[in-house]
Amino acid sequence: MQTFDEARALLQDKAARGQLATDTAPAVSGHLGLDALHIADGVIGDLEAYRAAVLASSFQTVTVGPLAFHGIAECTDPELIAWITLHYPHAQPRMTFVRQSPAGQVEPHFIHTDRDMGDWSGILYLTAQPAIGDGTSFWRDRETGATASTATSAAALCAEAITWQQPDRWDVWATVKAQPNRLVLFPSTLFHSRAIFDNYGRGEDARLIQVIFGTGSLHRGHA
Repeated sequence: MQTFDEARALLQDKAARGQLATDTAPAVSGHLGLDALHIADGVIGDLEAYRAAVLASSFQTVTVGPLAFHGIAECTDPELIAWITLHYPHAQPRMTFVRQSPAGQVEPHFIHTDRDMGDWSGILYLTAQPAIGDGTSFWRDRETGATASTATSAAALCAEAITWQQPDRWDVWATVKAQPNRLVLFPSTLFHSRAIFDNYGRGEDARLIQVIFGTGSLHRGHA
């Protein structure tokens, strides 16, 4: 498990060398469905204390190449990591952080994949009272029908990224509703976004999540 500073340095180095996402595997199929989403509730034992510790964090802007990610804070509490490794023995957490996203916060991406971050992604919803419609949306390309990235080269990944900026090309095929203490895990190849484009709230009422990335598989069996 990388520390926050180690992970940030790695990403900055990869961005400088133009190698973001080129070291990750494509989806086995471009048409992944609901069975690729893993949803669990009640993941954190004492959610109020956990959330209070998160809100006491020092949130900052992290830059990776030309991109600025706002409202980021380090998370050193191992509880989420422990839960994932217990329930998904083939998954190896790689990096985790918390993110606070008040209304109007400018974000680098809307529709995107997390292929530059690992094999799988996780989002733990921590807002005490999420706004109506909050959650994570998963998208299908109208032209190809693809729900996941199958690009095998840097050029193909760049071509994919261009389509993310064409909202008329995409349809939502699933949305995981935000609920306090709900975790969703999914392959990093899935095209996804926050469900509310402009984020919401202020201070303790702002959108609050813990993000985790990892390598390996979300297969739950031990064999």
